[in-house]
This record gives sequence, C-alpha cells and structure tokens, in this order.
Amino acid sequence: MNLIKDKNFLKKESINFIETIILGNNFPFFLNKNAVVKDNNNFMSHVVLKRIEERKNKNEINSVYYSNFIKILNEFTKKNNINYKEVFRIAVNFSYNNNSKCSPIHVDHEFPHKQLLVYLNTVKDAFTIIYNKSKTKVLKKITPEKYKGVCFNSFPHAGFFPKKGERIVIVYTFK
Repeated sequence: MNLIKDKNFLKKESINFIETIILGNNFPFFLNKNAVVKDNNNFMSHVVLKRIEERKNKNEINSVYYSNFIKILNEFTKKNNINYKEVFRIAVNFSYNNNSKCSPIHVDHEFPHKQLLVYLNTVKDAFTIIYNKSKTKVLKKITPEKYKGVCFNSFPHAGFFPKKGERIVIVYTFK
C-alpha cells in the first residue's frame, strides 16, 4: 500500500483560508443523513465539487471557494510529486458524536482513484482506518492532526466519529 503523509505542505495563504473561512463562523455546512449509503450516520458537509457519479456536466462546482480548494490540492500534490489529471470529488466533512462508532467500511468510487484527506483539526479518537482490499485486515490507523494530509489509493476505509467535539476533514478524490 502506497501511503503518503505530510504535515508541512500548506502555504500561509491556504492556512489563512482554512482558519478564517472554513473554520470561521460563516462557512456553510449542510446536514447529510448518511455518511455512506443508507447508514443513518448524520454529519455535516460542504460539497465543493460534486461526485463525478452525480454530475450532469463535467465540472459541477458547488462552492464559490473551489479555486482555494484546488490550490490546497496542488500544494500537496506538487510537494509530494503526484500528478493528477482529473478531480472526482471535493468536500469538507464535519462529523461529531452521532451515537455511532464509525462509518461503514467503504471505497469512495467503484473505479480506481486516489484519495487525499486533509485534516483541519486534531482529534485523538476519530481515526481513519484503512483496510486491505478484502476488508479483513487493518493496514493503517491514522489519527487526525491539524493540517496533516494523507494520500492513498482506492482502499476500503472507515472514519471514526469523535466521542466529543468535531472532526473536520477535506476529502479529495482524483486520478
């Protein structure tokens, strides 16, 4: 499994955008009734670029902040020598204690892709667990740390919900 972790890729302008806009008081998050399929795990999200499977047009941008999010993706991919051709999805997920332990184990798309998670806060108990393809063995357990980016191929994974507080992460999928 190819996993890239980087805690020092964001430029000052992107950190300022995260602190003042995303983590500010006026960034819009919307209620989602399901974290994965019909699991009844409520969370909030801000969809920046709709999932490719849900788009009518090639680029269905859903946020005025799209260019800021692409800048963050470019900072990570450039620093870590990753080339990409197309972005399939961008969202900011805001999860909290919803009386569930974690989301179901899932893969974001049914086709090969890369996944980048950029954690916007540190949460000790809200891990991301990456599993082998058959979902029988834990390959990595990742603790969210503020500004850490983690990139991996399309492996099954699950996100744990925090026992208290919130877990805020930017989710990118791309090829």
